[in-house]
Amino acid sequence: MKRNDNNFKVITERKFYKVHFSKETMDNSYIRLVPREVREADWPEARFLSEENQAKYEEAIKQFEGNAYNSLNVPIDGSNLWKVLFLNQIGIRTATIPELEDALNNGMNLRGYYEDGREVILRSRKDSYKDNNYLSKKLARDLGLKSFKYPCIIKGLKIKQSEVSENENPYGLEFVVDDAEVIEAPDFSRDGNFKRVNPDYTIEFDNCAVRKHYLRKDGLSRLLYLDDALDLNSYGDHLANLNSHGRVVEISAEGTRKNFLNDMESYKSKFEAERQEYHANLKALRDKIDLELNK
Repeated sequence: MKRNDNNFKVITERKFYKVHFSKETMDNSYIRLVPREVREADWPEARFLSEENQAKYEEAIKQFEGNAYNSLNVPIDGSNLWKVLFLNQIGIRTATIPELEDALNNGMNLRGYYEDGREVILRSRKDSYKDNNYLSKKLARDLGLKSFKYPCIIKGLKIKQSEVSENENPYGLEFVVDDAEVIEAPDFSRDGNFKRVNPDYTIEFDNCAVRKHYLRKDGLSRLLYLDDALDLNSYGDHLANLNSHGRVVEISAEGTRKNFLNDMESYKSKFEAERQEYHANLKALRDKIDLELNK
């Protein structure tokens, strides 16, 4: 067969390179096998309260009067419990304490500020801080809490203009508990050094950690992170107090993570059903083969 010299020429003129692998290119360390669904999930995002949402908030609080308005009249460079609760009430979702932990662990710089969580903590029906006594008693009564084995974290509170005089309730505001969730939190009865607060409100205490938990022994308190050390403060008895170091952390994409986790549970259930069917079919096939071999 006649050789095609032109083709031969093309082949022989190709350039070949020898690849040398160093130890760096042959790294044999473990890598995380994160499913694509997890990597591409639309996880919630956190940021400091925007000027646009601050403007919506300032417009919304005009419905309140007297001390109620004063308790809510908080600038963008400031935070208190009432502001955080009302932002959620008008559809601007703010961070819980565990979500502040997530924001911190994902690189958000919270140092130098204080941030309120959208929870309160209730340790007893009566409050030694006079200004909170009416609210503490009413909140316990409305939630049906007659005794306290452990402190209770309360989420989902809304607010309204108070129905009693400002002498009895100086804040001018009180809680609405229609959508409230109560979580017993034994770790909030203990102070000391800790590493983090978990999503279930357990606290990872560690004597070698630098962050500290400060608490009260009774009554109603707000939950917040404090300044450079990122300490956890559950002794904040003054619910309206604020200064210019306060910041509100708002959260986008509410429910996305929950929906994603529900989808993952559905996927796991489907996978398990398929796995069981596969093994059942495999067993039936083996039984059939054994039967044929034993004939």
